[in-house]
Amino acid sequence: MKIALISIGVIASFVLLAVVGAALNLITIPWLKFTRQIDTNRGIIEKTYTAENALVQYHWFKERFEAIKATENKIKIAKEAQVSFEASAGIRKDWTFEDKNEYARLSSVVLGLKSHYEDIVAEYNAKSRESDRAIFKDNLPLFFDLQPF
Repeated sequence: MKIALISIGVIASFVLLAVVGAALNLITIPWLKFTRQIDTNRGIIEKTYTAENALVQYHWFKERFEAIKATENKIKIAKEAQVSFEASAGIRKDWTFEDKNEYARLSSVVLGLKSHYEDIVAEYNAKSRESDRAIFKDNLPLFFDLQPF
């Protein structure tokens, strides 16, 4: 009988220890999650606000800004070339095979430039929406609106 009581006491002690341990763990789990979030945020801030990262991000935005402006200019020049060719080639029904090929080439150039323009504007705008990058833009525009060419 004594052995049975001792056995029950030992089992009850283990159960009690397990319950207390689980309760303490449940109490500390939210604290551990909070601490982990603070550590994660600290790591992000330390990586984001380094001098090297600031320069890289600023240079990226400045280069893309200039690329967008240059592409807008290239589209205007290509469209002017296309319009100039149309004017110099005369009535379309009188065009030679070479005239039609040249017009198709000029149209492809315009189309390719427009496609490239949309891509770089979309990339610029997407990175502008990223809070860890947008802070490094200085006086560059927040977003670009696509120009109707």
